[in-house]
Amino acid sequence: MRTHPAFKWLTITLIVLTGFLAVLLFLGYLLKENEKVTTRLKAQLEQEAQQASNKKQEKFALKKEKALSSSEKSQQKIIFDNQSCDTDKQCFLIHTDNQRIGCIVAVNTKGAAILLKVASQNDVNQASKEKCRQSYRQARQLSAQCINNTCSF
Repeated sequence: MRTHPAFKWLTITLIVLTGFLAVLLFLGYLLKENEKVTTRLKAQLEQEAQQASNKKQEKFALKKEKALSSSEKSQQKIIFDNQSCDTDKQCFLIHTDNQRIGCIVAVNTKGAAILLKVASQNDVNQASKEKCRQSYRQARQLSAQCINNTCSF
């Protein structure tokens, strides 16, 4: 009993298409699982970066808070609120001329604009300016970078 050639080709085509469909479904499943794992890892990394940033800010705030004037506290808040970034191009080094809040700080574009505007209105004593100038000379090769979505140098 011989089978018709068209039936053979139809059977072979169905088997190949079924195999191809199975491979596609398996690849789709792998992509879906990979996306879930990637999403979880990304959320975990963001949470760890946020915790590290919060710890850094708390340590810095506790150390500097005692003797700061109201304008220095304002500048410090601007610095903390404007450190988030996505790329290195969003980060800038700002010379504050104030040793108590940091002679050189890294902030995003919004923070840089605000600090430059506020800094021009603040009076800083000459001794602090001179100490910061020494820091500037030593740090000429520094550049602002976006590390873990936080501007730093």
